[in-house]
Amino acid sequence: MSQDDLYVQETSEDFSQVQKIMKPLSLNIVLEQGMRKNFEENIRKKNLNILANNLIDAKESFYLPNVQLKLETNNQRLGTIKDGSRDGGKTPKGPSGTLGLEFGDYTVFNWGKDYLSYLNTKETIERDILKRKEESRDFRQNLILAYTNLLYLKEVTRIMKDQLRNASFIYRLNREKVTLKKVTKHDYYQARTEYLRGQQEYFTAKLAFEQAQEKMATLINDAPGTLYTIRENFGYTKIKMTKKSALELAYKNAPYIKNAKLTNNIRIREYEVALRDNMPLPKVSLNLGTYKHNFDSKESQTLYETESNSNNIELVASVNATWTIFGDGGVFNRRKLANSRMQRETSDWNYKSTRRTVENIITNIFQQFNNNHDQIKIYDARVPSLKKRLDLALNRYLEKRGRYNDFHLALVERYEAEVANVKLKYEYFLAKVKLAQIIGVEDLPGETFETIISKTGDK
Repeated sequence: MSQDDLYVQETSEDFSQVQKIMKPLSLNIVLEQGMRKNFEENIRKKNLNILANNLIDAKESFYLPNVQLKLETNNQRLGTIKDGSRDGGKTPKGPSGTLGLEFGDYTVFNWGKDYLSYLNTKETIERDILKRKEESRDFRQNLILAYTNLLYLKEVTRIMKDQLRNASFIYRLNREKVTLKKVTKHDYYQARTEYLRGQQEYFTAKLAFEQAQEKMATLINDAPGTLYTIRENFGYTKIKMTKKSALELAYKNAPYIKNAKLTNNIRIREYEVALRDNMPLPKVSLNLGTYKHNFDSKESQTLYETESNSNNIELVASVNATWTIFGDGGVFNRRKLANSRMQRETSDWNYKSTRRTVENIITNIFQQFNNNHDQIKIYDARVPSLKKRLDLALNRYLEKRGRYNDFHLALVERYEAEVANVKLKYEYFLAKVKLAQIIGVEDLPGETFETIISKTGDK
């Protein structure tokens, strides 16, 4: 087919798509299948179980003695492969060893140092658990974003195809007229250039839509190359939440602020531990001993011991303190304590900085809301006007009362405005989801993200 015979049509590869996997897709399918089959989401669920076990371990290791059932056996001869010339004594053939229930040492009082360390471990694990839940929430929102992106690119592709249809009509018309010398060659090549530009823009939009479908297939774990039939569209609703209420929610729920607060709490406790470590404070502990059952081929014996040849249960105190005179840490650990104090102060500044950063992000998002809302109102009024202008320019050109450039400008401005309008509404929705992720909520108060999706005929 020659360059002059190009028409609005799909490429030959598109006809092979009949044999590819075609699947109907809706937001409900995306959310259900994505949360169930996505690889990373399933890994998160397993990690949540691991963290829950770690939290139980941390609690039990602090509050309860470390009770262990321990079995140790000596070497037992199973047979002799070859007798040597020197025999210093054969390994016993009968079993021997020890079965014991060990209670070990239990710290009764340590000036709160162990408790502060336990609180750091506990709060860190609890925050990690909450992070995994936040990641699952963010993933659900990202599924909604990915699906909305599909709808957006589908609409852009439809707009570009409609532009190509209009450009193709004039091109084919001028191709016939130029042979009859009813239009100039200049008009013909202008129409041809317009048509080829429309083809480029259409296939660029089509490629972006196909790549978005592949990304969706990856997210919800469909087979590679799956194509989707979509009969939904997304709309535009003005945000109901105020900036003040967004900030109030962020102070309570924002993940960034929670992370900074965790770091601040840990540094405060670490400084308290450093201060107490630098004082000669006795540690009071209790050795709960071990029940042992010793056995061999001749006899067995069960006994209780706390120390070798002793079964006294004693409450003991010990002091373990080290002060550096010269070297790492400074005189009497002065630099070590100073560093711990400054780390605490740094974490406090970091917490305040994080709050300010979150405030800045929320402020910028609401500025974007206001700007986008004003622009959308303008585009909603401008697009119908540009449609009428294009119709008039087309009629005037067909009736030879207008110039081709008037039609060209009307065509370009109409479809650029349509794409810009759809893009603004999509970006407005993106900002809503970003706001929800920043302040740490699943949906914004007064609205749910699913309501932006509406059932339509397939375009």
